[in-house]
Amino acid sequence: MKTGILNLLKGTFLVQEGASKNWRFILFVFFLAGLMITASHKVDQKVVQLAKANKELQAIRSEFVSVREEVMHKRMETQLANRLQAQGIFPPDKAAVKIIVQADE
Repeated sequence: MKTGILNLLKGTFLVQEGASKNWRFILFVFFLAGLMITASHKVDQKVVQLAKANKELQAIRSEFVSVREEVMHKRMETQLANRLQAQGIFPPDKAAVKIIVQADE
């Protein structure tokens, strides 16, 4: 047991006969490790992009709500009347009269 651990630490398995199999396996493990690291970096980038998009979406939603509130305020009848009075247009004093036209037979 002690010699096996000592041989592993010395790296004798890399220089023995048939070590090419060991080297291929080690290179394959390093390739997989590099692939895993690359994939985790890509996932981290996507998470950052999602967080940025959510922050943008929140800002756009709050802007939409404030603009909608402003439009609703400007559409109020009293606000329209005040803006039109500045231009010299006043609301009518009398109610509208309905005109009914009957067809001649």
